[in-house]
Amino acid sequence: MRAELIQELQLLQNSRANKFADELADRILSSVDAVNEKVQSSMSKRGNMLMLLDKTLNFSTLRKLRNRFFKP
Repeated sequence: MRAELIQELQLLQNSRANKFADELADRILSSVDAVNEKVQSSMSKRGNMLMLLDKTLNFSTLRKLRNRFFKP
């Protein structure tokens, strides 16, 4: 009888520990997912801005301006 009670108590403790570990893992994973989403979003925005800048900035025009205003 006593061994059964000890075993039941151990099962209850393990169950509570697993529940707590699962909840903690879910919180950590949701935080990591939120951070990843923000980082990906900011990198995507930066990449899009750089691509637009590259598309609108014609390097031949830049070279002409440099040669015109900064003559050696």
